Amino acid sequence: HPTVLVLGTLGHSCRGTWAAQRIRVLEKLDGPECVVVDPATGVPYVSNCETASGAYWAEDGTGFISRLKPGGEMDALRWQSSTKDVPLNGPKGMCVTDTALYVADNRRVVCYPLKGAAVPHVVKGVEGRKLNDMAAQGGSAYVSDTAGSRIVKFNDQGVTEMKAPASVDGITFFKGKMFAVSWSRHEVYELDPEGKADAKPFGLAKHFESLDGIEVLDDGTFVVSDYIAGTVYTISPDRQTVRTLADGLKTPADIGLDRKRGLLYVPELEHNRVVLYKLEKK
Repeated sequence: HPTVLVLGTLGHSCRGTWAAQRIRVLEKLDGPECVVVDPATGVPYVSNCETASGAYWAEDGTGFISRLKPGGEMDALRWQSSTKDVPLNGPKGMCVTDTALYVADNRRVVCYPLKGAAVPHVVKGVEGRKLNDMAAQGGSAYVSDTAGSRIVKFNDQGVTEMKAPASVDGITFFKGKMFAVSWSRHEVYELDPEGKADAKPFGLAKHFESLDGIEVLDDGTFVVSDYIAGTVYTISPDRQTVRTLADGLKTPADIGLDRKRGLLYVPELEHNRVVLYKLEKK
């Protein structure tokens, strides 16, 4: 059973472990599924499904993207809304490249340019059954297809398909290595960034119920969100020890990390809010 770190009571953690202190709750969101932080500017973005509970994959054209200020205050609740030309149906995972914010939107990916005069558009050639999370690395963007148990990689050279575990959900990169979690297998994996080798499981499935998001801290500690358990966990860099970082959450989905400020964003999908934590290593 994972060791519990008491929220906000830093003295209860052991040396080399992480503690999380809740510092802000952002309300009045609508089905927030993912938070991503632009590493260049520190600006966080929040995807909002804006639909009835349980209808998060509906093609209803009602989603929107919120933009926060660095540090977590609301900047623009409806920074980008669904339009006739570029509808948003169930925006979920996102990633930021040097020039754009990419959003996984059910069966396609939408691009919102962050520089220049380019306009929002659907990325051609990138399709899936239930596109879920995204990550960026080395000039490429990646999107997980949970229903298709695959990952799609795309860049200026084209679109390729990668091997992935069943019901792959959250994906991320750290120091050139790629990692993912599986919703149905409750497991964490290291993936081959080239998509050729099979995924390598951590062997920790007994600790989890339904994993959604994944990030990696600067010391190599993994942070994962368990949607059903209502808990965010850490996994030690050696992939052996699971600890509770934050519990008592309601449907924690695709977490976001602000490395510079040591902040962790946890969207509570079915409760229309994002909980913000300050991370501290002890």
